[in-house]
Amino acid sequence: MTATIGLETVLVRDDKNFLANPVGEEMVVMDMKSGNYIGLNPVGAHIWKLLETPQPVTAIIANLMGTYEVDEDTCRSQTLEYLDKMASQGLVRTQAR
Repeated sequence: MTATIGLETVLVRDDKNFLANPVGEEMVVMDMKSGNYIGLNPVGAHIWKLLETPQPVTAIIANLMGTYEVDEDTCRSQTLEYLDKMASQGLVRTQAR
């Protein structure tokens, strides 16, 4: 079970077990272990690109707020929820600072 992600958590994407390809503004990610595909919406694809290098959640939220028209509370809650989902699917993992 994955621990809940907090604002100071540093995340990085799992490039070892997943292959990703853009499809328009979205991203299709294949789990190489199971062969399952996961679709990421445009915001998820943006987050995936950001996580090429380790990023604290606060930096991800700041980047999203600078890119999309969204208020801070909404961005924070929806981003944390989305990152928790990505972590539960194994797409991202925590990284020590």
